[in-house]
Amino acid sequence: MKTLLLSGLCSILILASCDRNEIPEYDVRDEYVGQYTVSDACDAMMNDYALEIYYGGDYDEVVFGWPGLYEAGFEVAGICTGMKMIIPIQQFYVSSYPEIFYEFSGSASLEDGVLTVDYTVLVVQNGLIIDENNCIATLIRN
Repeated sequence: MKTLLLSGLCSILILASCDRNEIPEYDVRDEYVGQYTVSDACDAMMNDYALEIYYGGDYDEVVFGWPGLYEAGFEVAGICTGMKMIIPIQQFYVSSYPEIFYEFSGSASLEDGVLTVDYTVLVVQNGLIIDENNCIATLIRN
């Protein structure tokens, strides 16, 4: 009788340890990663180009791949916070003489499959801002 009771108790414990309501892992970056067609409207120009967004090194980071935002040739990183994205200030070296950097910053939002990126590109020469370009890029997933 004790053996039957013990085996019944073990069976209950084994079945109770199985979680039937397992939640699949979700990566917020999945909403952003993919191939896009970009319409980029900046202060001085308008461009259309193709762009890939891929997973970055951190758990919440994505990267705007080649040719990059502003078609500058730099891989700008964004931090995903749900349906919003932050593009923290990032500097990219352009030339040594004169010393020129591009500085990117901005934000993005995802709505109905359209990613809208509102960003600024500062051109910094020898520590001084010599140009500022405000851009709004509309990215549509292919």
